[in-house]
Amino acid sequence: MWKRTKLLIWGKTYPEFSKRYYETVCTGAIHGDTGRLIRIYPITLRHLEEQFRSYQWVDAEIERNTSDFRPESYKIKQDGMVLGEFLDPQKRDGWKRRGEWVLRRENMFRSVEALQAAEKIDHTSLGVIKPKMIHEFIARQRTLEDKAEWEEKRDAAISQKDLFVDAESKVRDLEFRWVDYRVRFSCDDVACTTEHEFSILDWGIYVLDRNQEKRKGSYKLAEADVLAKLREITDPDRRDVYFFLGNTKAHSHSFSVVGIFYPPIVRQGSLL
Repeated sequence: MWKRTKLLIWGKTYPEFSKRYYETVCTGAIHGDTGRLIRIYPITLRHLEEQFRSYQWVDAEIERNTSDFRPESYKIKQDGMVLGEFLDPQKRDGWKRRGEWVLRRENMFRSVEALQAAEKIDHTSLGVIKPKMIHEFIARQRTLEDKAEWEEKRDAAISQKDLFVDAESKVRDLEFRWVDYRVRFSCDDVACTTEHEFSILDWGIYVLDRNQEKRKGSYKLAEADVLAKLREITDPDRRDVYFFLGNTKAHSHSFSVVGIFYPPIVRQGSLL
């Protein structure tokens, strides 16, 4: 049943191909009634370009996606979205207000292992963890085989896309990502006995990569800038860092970093 609900958007992953909509973005939100992490789908590119940004409230009609066994998955009527307040990090209480929603007990897990255990019990597919240590950020080059697989999915989406939807939507060619940004980290939990290496799927990281490559004319310089930015926003001396973790329907026990929450560390006497 569709219900109009307030949602706090917290992130977007890199666009994927869709048989019906051609291009869609999996968008992370916090349900205004329950405070829990959810994913809303589909959001097409034109709505991201013309409307909301991360940590902005939106008012929209949503309903549980019963074709997806993951309890956090919701469908959204994107044409009826109404924009609300943006929680501005430049304002004195901006990060605090964001954290009051993101860092709720029901969204937090001690480790990757704890989140995976919850997934086995009730298909939990989104959670927030605080890494004990971030060891390294990595820029891994993708292969020609990866590109061929991506093009196959694109061609399948083009051949099966819904013509009515296309008549109302601006369909653009997506670009293949030649780099996969990854992170190695450890969890702050005795149950975690190994380092994890996860892909980072936050769309903003790849927008930065593309923009820097166009500006500097070198993918190597772009990668260096992105890695430097990742290290900057996760500096343990300045930032209190958390990872949003999420999985896919097809690979429900494997998680990726789908967003990074990095409020500044508030020291005694600070005005933040």
